[in-house]
Amino acid sequence: MQINPRRSARAFSLVALFAAAGSLATVRPVAAATSPTPGVMQARRDSMTVTIEPTKRIEVKLVMQKGQKADFEWKSVGGSVGYNLHAEVPTDPRKPAHIYQRGSSSGEKGSIEAVFDGVHGWSWRNTGEKAVTITVKASGQFTELKKM
Repeated sequence: MQINPRRSARAFSLVALFAAAGSLATVRPVAAATSPTPGVMQARRDSMTVTIEPTKRIEVKLVMQKGQKADFEWKSVGGSVGYNLHAEVPTDPRKPAHIYQRGSSSGEKGSIEAVFDGVHGWSWRNTGEKAVTITVKASGQFTELKKM
């Protein structure tokens, strides 16, 4: 038996198969299913590494709106540091800072729920005699992780 390549290709073409089925396929976009909901902030992740020289202090903050939540973890390499997890309103220095937590540690893990619109984060002080490196990781509802 001899096969005619032109006739076989035509018989097995997709157009011929769809035509035989009586309709062509309909393509529907899926973008609507993956688009973010208007007005709802999508969760994000960010991290930052900073080095603090002896006797110096550094602040790193999340920019958050009231009610937004974020999980965090920070670790220091080179020694423990004094820390103050707090919130401020940079545009209104008359408004008092809100203190979430204070202490001395080589790392902490937890979550923040913003008590007001502003910056929420850490002030770390190196009380040791050598430089300390801190890496902070955050995930949740915030617009920016920044060094102040």
